[in-house]
Amino acid sequence: MKRAALILSIFGVAIICRDARSEALQPEIPRVPAVDATSVSEYDEGRKSLHGRGVEKNPEKALEHFRKAAELGHIEAPGAIGYFYFVGLVVEKDEAKAAECFQKGSDKGSALAKFNLGRFHLDGKGGLSGTETGLALMEESASLGLPEAHAALAEIYFLGLSNGQHLPDYAKAAPHVKAAAASGEPAAINMLGVMKQSGLGLEKDRKGAEDCFRRAAMKGDFKAPSNLGHLLNPESKNRSRRVEATAWLIIAASQGEPLATRKIAELEQTMPQKEFNEARDKADELQAKIAAAGAK
Repeated sequence: MKRAALILSIFGVAIICRDARSEALQPEIPRVPAVDATSVSEYDEGRKSLHGRGVEKNPEKALEHFRKAAELGHIEAPGAIGYFYFVGLVVEKDEAKAAECFQKGSDKGSALAKFNLGRFHLDGKGGLSGTETGLALMEESASLGLPEAHAALAEIYFLGLSNGQHLPDYAKAAPHVKAAAASGEPAAINMLGVMKQSGLGLEKDRKGAEDCFRRAAMKGDFKAPSNLGHLLNPESKNRSRRVEATAWLIIAASQGEPLATRKIAELEQTMPQKEFNEARDKADELQAKIAAAGAK
């Protein structure tokens, strides 16, 4: 599997991070209970000013609103301020100050602040460190329903941490993979397929794996077309499955997936030309469906 494409977010800007520990962290923040209506209003005005939603985009004004919301007790506001310090938006970049803000938000019960604080511990940012503390904070975030926390923990438990401080643990990965897949995350759906195919932390389920790979492939996941093509088997005795398997491998190879690229080079030499041409046509048909699904 391709390591990390974790979605790290805050305020509705999705950031795909190729190094799972190189960034902190932004999803659309849900409306949550606050101390009073004024804090909610200030927080919402901050979001509008930050993104230019119905008003002129103005980060300076957004920060003012978030600070007022924090003073009034809005649980998401401290974490919002932390993001400004993390990226150096309006204020001077200060990871220690960002960590302090995330801690305040976490103490108030913000799932997003817990997630960001956990990432800081795992990444050694803002003067923080501690794998177990980071994982515990992300578990708390996941228990509060943040999809990004489930996705991050699924990746960490499935692949382990590159520094060796946490080895793969498929049993721990399973519930987070399922939760992230249920939220529609393509990489998690593909990962769930891998677990079902290989019996990693879950019972083997070939049909279930195939279904997962199809769903992930239709959502544009990088690895799923290759996984599906190999599962369907381009050497199957069933001609229809051979053609479809090859079609998915053609799609994966066109995206540069190494295993599929090697397999297609082999099939071009061994597969009857008529069947291979059918597979190419099938690949074009499937790619059109994927593009149409992505445009919705």
